[in-house]
Formats: sequence, structure tokens, C-alpha cells
Amino acid sequence: MLADLRREHPGQICDSPLHIQVNTTSGDSMESTGDKIDVVDTINGFTCENAAQESGICKDYIVRFQCPDSFCIDTGSTCWTPWFNRDDPSGTGDWETLEELREENPGLICDRPLDIDVQTASGDVLSSTGDVITLVDTSTGFICKNSDQTCGKCEDYRVRFQCPDKFCSTSPKCWTPWFDRDNPSGTGDWETLKDLYCENPGKICSSPLQIDVQTTFGGSVDSTGDVIAVADTASGFICKNSDQKCGKCKDYRVRFECSGNFCTERVCWTNWFDRDDSSGTGDWELLEDLQTDYPKKICETPLFIDVMTTDTNTRFCATGQISYVFSPTLGFVCRNDDQIGDRCHDYKVRFGCACDCNGTIL
Repeated sequence: MLADLRREHPGQICDSPLHIQVNTTSGDSMESTGDKIDVVDTINGFTCENAAQESGICKDYIVRFQCPDSFCIDTGSTCWTPWFNRDDPSGTGDWETLEELREENPGLICDRPLDIDVQTASGDVLSSTGDVITLVDTSTGFICKNSDQTCGKCEDYRVRFQCPDKFCSTSPKCWTPWFDRDNPSGTGDWETLKDLYCENPGKICSSPLQIDVQTTFGGSVDSTGDVIAVADTASGFICKNSDQKCGKCKDYRVRFECSGNFCTERVCWTNWFDRDDSSGTGDWELLEDLQTDYPKKICETPLFIDVMTTDTNTRFCATGQISYVFSPTLGFVCRNDDQIGDRCHDYKVRFGCACDCNGTIL
């Protein structure tokens, strides 16, 4: 729906779209599917109801909108700041106000932001939380009060701001190293951000600006002729062997462009912590509990998290187990009920924190 898309993608859809285009996620036209479509227009967006289909389920669709040239030009001359998370809801709520963000992050936010984007610290969209939001605008920032919530507590949020191109061009940017975590010997080449974060803690910013992909020999993606399933800054890169005429993808590597203090900020890692094991419902290594058990040993808002098994020092992403929580600002949880035919391993965690030139955690 257009209203939901605007909330989840602020500043990326014009006020009065000229046309709407709908395809399946695999690239087929809407008309070719045979689905009965309930809504498709530039006012409401798109709706396909499972109950209306003979098969009982709709295809998976993607939508885009045609906008006036003036919108396209304006959109192309802006950028987004890094994500900021200066507060959490442990007090009266989550206060991500512009005044305080500017004081704590000098030079990283333009004088007059054009738009504001808000999501949870773990990356969920604002509309999915159900929280009652007190304020969200480009002049004050974002405020969520615990007293307004039925459960008594807001989620932990982060914010970023859209700025003019002139500001963008002066903001520091850098590229990460190249990463090649997979090869096409299985189902394809899967260089997903989720796995890359887990395998390379502290080496990729939380919200990359761009993704760069090439073969491991340095060739461009276009030169390979491969059909690429995914290549974006939200998911990473996926090439599926089943999509290729020859039956196999090339071997690829990826890197990401980052901005703001990620390029220059020093990161120091805490000691390893292991406060729980999987003898109960699972292994619960929540940040709030760890900060209580180990006072002043972990910074208030960690930037990164690293998780390994206690016996073999195997990174979590290599175990094949499923996480319930995996977040630098929330911690780590593995639930026994989520695992197939086994219970969770015993895990230990550590956190990456901002630190000064002497290695002192800030």
C-alpha cells in the first residue's frame, strides 16, 4: 500500500505518482500470473488477497511508481546521513532529538534536514512496532515515551536524516575491504549482509550507502552475463545457479561504501561474556542482563556484536543454528525450540564499542 511504502521508504516516492508498475519478484508481469488483483492504482497502491485466488495464495509482487522529472532531479541530489542511536528506552523513553544528536555528532547532520527516517535498532520499520510515537519530524527529531505504550516501554530506535547534495559531497566516505564468503559450488554465490556481518564483525557499517560487486578476478558483473537475483545495500548479493543458462554463477566478491564516523571511528572489543547456557529454554545473552552482571565492562550502546561457541570458538553463523536475537544493542538469544533436531550450543558474546586513541572504551 502506498501509505505503508511512504512510511517505510521516506522521501523515495513522489506525492502524486503518475503511474504504477507491478511485477512479480521474479520479473514476470502482473497480467501473466492470472491472479485476481483487488487494488492497483496511484492513490492506494497494490493489493492481492490470498482468499480471492483459486490456488489460495497470491504471487509475491514488487511495485514501483513513475514520478515527474522534478522529483527525480531532487531525489538524485540528496543523501542520507549515517544512522544515529543516542538513547534507549531504559529511562522515560527513546529520545533521538536533533539538538542532542548535533551536539554528540558534530558536522554529521545538515542544518535543515529534508526528511527523517526511523527504524528499530535491529532494522525493523517504525510501523511494525505498534508503538505510540510522540514526535517525528525534521525540526526536532524523534521521541517515543514509555508512558504512552500499553506494554510500558518503547522499542529501541535509531534515526537518520536526508540532506542536500552540497552537504553530502563534504561528508567523509570510505569503502570496506572486499569480502568473498561463498562460491558457486552449491546453490550459487551468496554474499549476504547478514552472514557477512556475522563473519566479519566490526568491518561493515550498519547502513551501507552503496554495494560494489565484481568477480574474484576483478571482472565486472555486466561482463559475466549472469542473471543476478539480489544486489543491494539491504540484503547484499545473491547469484543463483538455477537462474543461469550454463547452470553456474561466476565466483563474486563484494564491498560496501560507508559514511560518517565509521570511516575514522576507532572500535575496541570487550572481553567475552557467557552468562547463560542452553540447559533451560536456550542461551540468553541479552545486553541489558550482561550490563547488570558486568557493570562498566560494556559500553552503553555497542556498535557491533560477535558470537562464538564456548567449546570450539565457532562463529554463530557457521553453526547452522537459528538466532532469536542477534543485535549489538539488544544482545544475543538462541532458543532451543527454534532449532531442528537439537538444542542450542553454549555461546559467548563480545561487543565492539567506540574507543579513544588509547583504547579506552567511550
